[in-house]
Amino acid sequence: MAKSFEQKLNSPFYKYSKRVVDLVALNIIFILMSALSLMVLFFPGLVALHTVIFNMVHEKDIPPYKTFFLEIKEEWSFCWRLEVLGMSVLLITGTLIYFDLVYIRATEYNLIAWFSLVFVISVFIILFIVYENLIVFNNYFKDDTFKMMIKKSALISLKRKWMSVLNLIIFIVFGVTLFIFPYIIPFISFTAYIYIVETLSRKRFTEIAVEENERALMAENLFLPMVIEEQDSK
Repeated sequence: MAKSFEQKLNSPFYKYSKRVVDLVALNIIFILMSALSLMVLFFPGLVALHTVIFNMVHEKDIPPYKTFFLEIKEEWSFCWRLEVLGMSVLLITGTLIYFDLVYIRATEYNLIAWFSLVFVISVFIILFIVYENLIVFNNYFKDDTFKMMIKKSALISLKRKWMSVLNLIIFIVFGVTLFIFPYIIPFISFTAYIYIVETLSRKRFTEIAVEENERALMAENLFLPMVIEEQDSK
């Protein structure tokens, strides 16, 4: 009987059923936490969700709910910087897009307003792609400064164009789907999107991690600590 129960717990059906339940529960917790904190914990919550789902994708048997809250605490230095940066981008680009749309509606034809709208949206898309790679990057590399992480994420976005475009397409598909079916947002929205992104990014970021580790061991690596030997004076 005990053996049969253990087999059921280790079965793929139970494993993935539990994963779906965890994703739904985490999505509800994240939305409630973000709303109750007046969006102060929105980006920290996203960082924690990425970490929890990273563990799921890599088959790490780590408690998801405990990890979710501990990750916000342990990654707070990274989280608050991301919160300030992310909210600043959302507020600035959102305000500019709003005024462009208002100006376009108020005038029959204004080429400058249309160019402004296209430019702001293009900048937002680029920043979104870099942000997506940054938050995934955080799960694979823990030794870089926040500024260096942004630079490397921008470089990854440039070199891995197909992966960046794919993440953008998935985001657009999710956005349209949630717009059509808004009632599923509390249950399956952020966690489902992040699960797909982490799954698709796993192979590429693992390759990047191996490349970075090999580069870090090279003698000419500028980031290695330098040892200065002083010669004894005669």
